[in-house]
Amino acid sequence: MLTRLMRRWFKHAPRRDEAHAGARVQTDSATISPLPVLGQDTIETRFYTALIPPASGAQPPLTVPQKLTVDLVRKNLMQADKLPQAIPHLPAVIPRLLRSLRDPEASVRDYADIIEREPAISGAVLKLANTVYFNPAGKAIASIETAVVKLGIMGLRTVLAAAVMQPVVQRSSPYFSQFGEKLWHHSLTCAVACEIIARHYQSEPFKAYMAGLVHDMGKITVFSELCREFALNPDSTHLGGQAFVPLMRALSGPLSHQIAQTWQLPEAICTALAQQINIGPGSRVSTYGLILYQANKISEVLCAAQLHPQAAAEQLCRALQLPDTLPATLRKVSMGE
Repeated sequence: MLTRLMRRWFKHAPRRDEAHAGARVQTDSATISPLPVLGQDTIETRFYTALIPPASGAQPPLTVPQKLTVDLVRKNLMQADKLPQAIPHLPAVIPRLLRSLRDPEASVRDYADIIEREPAISGAVLKLANTVYFNPAGKAIASIETAVVKLGIMGLRTVLAAAVMQPVVQRSSPYFSQFGEKLWHHSLTCAVACEIIARHYQSEPFKAYMAGLVHDMGKITVFSELCREFALNPDSTHLGGQAFVPLMRALSGPLSHQIAQTWQLPEAICTALAQQINIGPGSRVSTYGLILYQANKISEVLCAAQLHPQAAAEQLCRALQLPDTLPATLRKVSMGE
């Protein structure tokens, strides 16, 4: 149900020629340039280290049963008949809410009534609405009606998308208990970065925002499947990054693209996700592919800030010819929660 509604949602998004002014990308394709700051491999490696911190001391190699578990998950995720069982379902959201977002005659009370009927969505909207990024003035937003007034229609759509996606990404696990939370903060940061960079390139902000929001669905899918299978193995109580990271690096990109296709997200988003697979210097990408790549690298640096030199994110922005004030804005995304 939500899949059909999301297609209608995007159908009514602003046209590209209605986007904000900025450094327009003149064509629908661009070439990925080498990252002069840190380098792509270093950024990605440190990002995974931040997601799954190494244990103190030497980490023992995987046992034979653990290796077999990893191979089983790899095989299952690469088989067309078993993959659908692993792909998360897009959560159901009240159809009337998405219709009301496109209704110019809907009142603030209409939106408040719809959201308040779903406690989970109501709580998530209020929590996000009170973060520093969405509420820079810092005046507490205590009601849905106030949140709707302060956020506006476009802001409400952004917050609702995040509210719906958060429980899909931020899952609990017996291994690395903070993994889901860290990955969710990264996904949201990347989404906001995509939205800001899209305005810089005069592209459609919400479409870019959604690309950032779903780009790590492959990672959480691989992680969740490994956790499920490892839980069946009695000798898998102490696992390190080597049990998770290699498979996530290998399969998360293709899986994110597959999930977006299964959810029937807009073609521009699916294409941008497909272009992230094996992306590197010299790769030709669409405008949204470029936006997602740049937003993701900046967000990965911020996620692993303790592993990078000070102001590394600002230096990366300058190298990408993006405003070096972007990292300061992105740091506000996870503040105040």
